[in-house]
Amino acid sequence: MSSKNVVDYIIVGGGPAGSALAHQLGSNPQNRVLVIEAGGGSDPSPRRPVPADFVRASSGGPRYMRQYAHRPFETERMEQRHSGRVMDGSATPHGLIRDRGREADYEAWEAAGVIGWNRSRFEQAFTAIEKHAAGVTGGRDVDGPRRPEVPGPPDLASAWWIDALARHGIEAAEDLNVRHEQAAYASLWTWDGARTSTPRALLRTYGRRSNVRVRTHCEVRRILFDGTTATGVEAKTRRGTVRFTARREVVLCAGTTGNPLLLERSGVGDPEVLTAAGVHLVAANPAVGDNLRQRRGAVMALRLKGLSGRNRQPVAPAARPWSPFTHLLRRSGEPTDSGTRVLAVLSSDRGAPHPDMTLLFTPAPVTAHDAMPAGTDGATVAFYPHSPTSTGTVHITGPTLDDPPLLLPGHLSTGHDRELTVAAFARVREILATEPFASATTEVLPGPGVVATADILRYVLDQGFTGNHEVGTCALGPAGVVDDALQVRGTHRLRVADASVMPTLTTGDTTAPSMAVGWIAGDILRNANTRGR
Repeated sequence: MSSKNVVDYIIVGGGPAGSALAHQLGSNPQNRVLVIEAGGGSDPSPRRPVPADFVRASSGGPRYMRQYAHRPFETERMEQRHSGRVMDGSATPHGLIRDRGREADYEAWEAAGVIGWNRSRFEQAFTAIEKHAAGVTGGRDVDGPRRPEVPGPPDLASAWWIDALARHGIEAAEDLNVRHEQAAYASLWTWDGARTSTPRALLRTYGRRSNVRVRTHCEVRRILFDGTTATGVEAKTRRGTVRFTARREVVLCAGTTGNPLLLERSGVGDPEVLTAAGVHLVAANPAVGDNLRQRRGAVMALRLKGLSGRNRQPVAPAARPWSPFTHLLRRSGEPTDSGTRVLAVLSSDRGAPHPDMTLLFTPAPVTAHDAMPAGTDGATVAFYPHSPTSTGTVHITGPTLDDPPLLLPGHLSTGHDRELTVAAFARVREILATEPFASATTEVLPGPGVVATADILRYVLDQGFTGNHEVGTCALGPAGVVDDALQVRGTHRLRVADASVMPTLTTGDTTAPSMAVGWIAGDILRNANTRGR
């Protein structure tokens, strides 16, 4: 085997968590680190720095996203579920809204027996990540965390929406505090009107280090074992099959879908699943691929009457082909907006002790393009509950990369989630009915005829979205896939370090918590090696 294919650490996946982990391990010049990414490198398109361009990437093209067909809850229509397939991972189609989650999210993990993974530990990681990223990107405060920007100027539709929220006791604030009902203009992680993704900042850092190497267009088929000890990986490249050896550890950062599938193809998982798929058992770990947690939200498309929005064309990959050039010249206007203009956290039931849902207002149509063609002023209100209790599964059906996975999302499979979804839908409708906002809008989707509980649930299931917020298939916990040091139970020198280890969803977007998991994993590995010397 070529010496260049022998390293200390192999990181499978170049997304937010993998980037943070590579940054950590690469900071020690004695470590030889290899990052393996199934997709390509950084997006060379001139649209890439444009905040609004996340829509193009999130449309699921194979250049940016891997697609998995799955069968939604109680319906025969097959959907496509996406995960990042490019350096920067699922942060590429991310709308740049930053959310660390709330304290109670992490307290619940500790209460369930996940030792040491508390809010304090995550806050330390958040602070360290942003400090390092600021030093790379040259943000306002190079010695401290970067500050988000609020794109401007404000538009009339968003101002009216904020007024409607205020009439329901949801007061405007500069920054959202998820302990209380509040609304705020969305703060984006941009600098001077351009994307300043923290994962990309960390990518640039370790990209300049000679001890960290990145292999793109290189898809890992399976983990190689000596008994139950991980020794490397076998990967598919454009030139054929290649094997890489890890002298110390293999760390999986391939995402909530990718990690369990890779473990199972490698012989780690539920023995019954592996036997059915024709895979030899290496280590029994029955929890692999279970506990898939993801949100199910929905959008309400509005036509504006006598009220101007952010633009007069749908937000779509083909919309405004000249926008990158406008952006590069002026760094202002519509291209600097990632879509969501106003965020709100609120309770579906006014008697709830804390907010349990999020509202996202976009003063442009992002759906119902047939109903609202170009030239029509429109707006979109999207909502999703924070902490669903429904769980799904993802498993292999065969031993190869070409065998399609069996992905059962389990959307709205609990009474709690169905009741919360219907209550959240009703709360949105209540706010939409507020004057004078109500007289300036007409609901296009789902339409005023959707009022019965069964119709609401059907609309959310058939026309809803997950937001690429998925966790849990390699969960931490006493009976989970990994232990408190992220080691895969039943194996040695093999860990998982991304959103898939999170037992439940945090409030809001999962990109920042996933990066924090990668950063913490770096601390764990560095401490382990220090003790081992």
